Amino acid sequence: MRRAILLAALGILALAFFAIAPKATGGPPLRDFESYYAGGATARLDGDPYGREVWRVEKDVPGVVASRDELLPFVGPPFGLPLWSLLAGLAWPNAVVVWDAVMALSLATLAFGALALAGGPITLEDAVAVPILVAGFGPLTSGVALGQSAVLSCAAIVAALLFLRHRALLGAAAAALVAALQPNLALVLGARLGDRRSAIALGGAAALVAAGSALELGRGGLGRYLATLAQHAAAERFIAIQTTPGAVARALGASPALAGTLALGLAALALLLVTLQCATRRYDPVARVAVASAALPLALPFAHEHDFAVAFLPAVLCLRASSGARWQAAAFATLAAGVDWLGLAQRPSGVAATALLTLAAALALAVLARGRLRPFHFAPAATAALVAAAGAWAAAHPLPTWPDALPPGFHVPATLGAAATWHLEQAASGIAALDPTWGALRLVSLLGCAGLWAVASVALARRDLEATAKAPARPSRPAPESEFDPAPERGFGPAS
Repeated sequence: MRRAILLAALGILALAFFAIAPKATGGPPLRDFESYYAGGATARLDGDPYGREVWRVEKDVPGVVASRDELLPFVGPPFGLPLWSLLAGLAWPNAVVVWDAVMALSLATLAFGALALAGGPITLEDAVAVPILVAGFGPLTSGVALGQSAVLSCAAIVAALLFLRHRALLGAAAAALVAALQPNLALVLGARLGDRRSAIALGGAAALVAAGSALELGRGGLGRYLATLAQHAAAERFIAIQTTPGAVARALGASPALAGTLALGLAALALLLVTLQCATRRYDPVARVAVASAALPLALPFAHEHDFAVAFLPAVLCLRASSGARWQAAAFATLAAGVDWLGLAQRPSGVAATALLTLAAALALAVLARGRLRPFHFAPAATAALVAAAGAWAAAHPLPTWPDALPPGFHVPATLGAAATWHLEQAASGIAALDPTWGALRLVSLLGCAGLWAVASVALARRDLEATAKAPARPSRPAPESEFDPAPERGFGPAS
């Protein structure tokens, strides 16, 4: 039966990607990679990668409309500039090919690494279902389409956990260093601390990040970089593409002061609860990172849709560690966090494709379930109908797309910095407008992460995992071992 479900899911994916895929938007491929490339090229020329100088490179990228200002600022951590400079040494088409390969490798690492961390036997059906889930997980597909380093960072987080499981400290340090290319996501690796191996590997990576950034920026430069981050955070604070509690609250009618207070309070509460969870003996090292990953979007002051890719690891772990009603809760939460709800308003022509991708992902969830398939395993497929309904509602509140919505010949004063220029571009595009519909759509993504956090808090606790390991597996197959077995030879346990 599982193979028949997989065939159906693959057919649905083919239909979504090739038959009814929405018309591609204008501009260059891997739009966010454009900023990494421009930042690296500017640094190669001894320019300021965090200023408006990146536009000199971006305006020559094929697909960019150079007759107007559509600057895409670079805000990546300074230690990553040598990597971007290296890629910028290639012609744009060649750099795109290389980065496409990096994105493909990242997806494979994230998909199969998460499955490996979940433990237990991996069947052929499981190995096919996980890539289908990846294809239907909106933060990952949008991240790959943009060439976002968030995808690479999430894959590196998984790789670091795998290296630490096998006590490969150099590999873990290297993976953590790559994860830090998206610092707001790499924070979850802090939950892995607790033993000497992780302290050496992750502490070494953090030291390299600090030293590399200091070398790149020179004396006094780190303070300027932090100020640059603050400026960009302020420029995007409440705009529609920010999927944060504060931005959602503001769109739903809260005042700026109230929205900021709610966001700060929720972040403090999430940090406190995750810290308390990590301090107990209820969770092993991988479970701690999964719990922190699910909670992270509720605490971030700056997050786009692709940053929700961090929820993929806890989703897979919860699905493999749960059964019955708990599995259903994990599945619905996975789909809630994995649908690009805001995209329904931003790309109305893609609603049908999004609904089909959601349906394919729901079928993949059923295949990934432990034990015999039951009718309730197919209940999450109803989310596809909810996507279609939300899309019809969102069509009446279309969200403009940057830079397509910029007026022809749009320009800003040359004296403005990159952050101010970026803010004016968003405002001119209409993305800085407040619409409760856009806020409600983003709220679903946050609620999905909250649901995953709740399930992970229960399902990934040691006692529950031991109970799951003793539950009957699929017919004629051995019972799955606990993915978080505290046996010393696997690198886990109280000492870890």
